[in-house]
Amino acid sequence: MDIIKSKVINIKTEILYRSAEDDFFYFNKINSAYKKLKEAVLLTPHHLKSIILLADITFIKGFIQKALDLYLKAEKLNANNPKILAALANCFSMLGDYSNAILYCNKAIFLFNKENYALLEQVFEIKLKILMLQKEYNLAYETLKNAKKILNIPSVKSGYDLTYKILNKKINRQKIKKSKLKIV
Repeated sequence: MDIIKSKVINIKTEILYRSAEDDFFYFNKINSAYKKLKEAVLLTPHHLKSIILLADITFIKGFIQKALDLYLKAEKLNANNPKILAALANCFSMLGDYSNAILYCNKAIFLFNKENYALLEQVFEIKLKILMLQKEYNLAYETLKNAKKILNIPSVKSGYDLTYKILNKKINRQKIKKSKLKIV
């Protein structure tokens, strides 16, 4: 019987993870959770749960580049996890690397399922924000239509109506500028 090293988890890693989880979610002891997770990842470098929670806390603490590195490490362990992909999109967006942010938004959107609607809505918001910053209004408009279709929830649809109107105005302004017509 062969032992697969990536499947072996140091029991202390799991104990540290669970204690950090309690510290973070129930007792608001962010620094304590951070220290425990750093130790857990040192003990078992492939412990996905510890890496993701450490990355989340690192992001909250404002260390975006460190969080990005941790999420990239997590992606190597599980490339089909929409939460990891969404977190990568968010980190890249925060760091101003919009091409990678859009790439990871698209990956997360492609892998979405009904269990992560809230996450998917956030990914669409990141993508829309970037496209609007880049003045890619037509692409933003198409993304918005796609979001409304996928997230067929009334509250979401009404929230995007305002964005629709803003995008329509911006697209019309672009058309007027390209036509070189002047508004009198």
